[in-house]
Amino acid sequence: MKIAIVSNNGTTISRHFGRAHQYVIVSIEDGQETARELRAKSNCHGHEHGHDHGHDHEHGHANPEHDTMLAEIADCDVVIVGGMGAGMDQRLRSGGKKAIRTQTQTVNLAVTQFLNGQLTDMIELVH
Repeated sequence: MKIAIVSNNGTTISRHFGRAHQYVIVSIEDGQETARELRAKSNCHGHEHGHDHGHDHEHGHANPEHDTMLAEIADCDVVIVGGMGAGMDQRLRSGGKKAIRTQTQTVNLAVTQFLNGQLTDMIELVH
């Protein structure tokens, strides 16, 4: 199994899927982490400075940006993120991926919590 953790720096979990710069891909076998890699994430909206510039980017099922972002993690079963828009949430679910929205701050802690069955999905982090 592979999990994709949405991040900006490989260490912390991004609060917004569309604005993140990369994925931390963690391979899990027999309940243990066996490998970790960083993947660049395309279509980063990059507005982490607090300004939305008036665009939401939640365009429903036909959003080609969503298609590109999801293609980059097609081999992953689970996506861990600090928050995401409703459009991406729907795309993940319809694509058969398990989304876990969390307030856990770091990638390492999220992996530990996931492996121990302690990482809770917080649906309220869909915006």
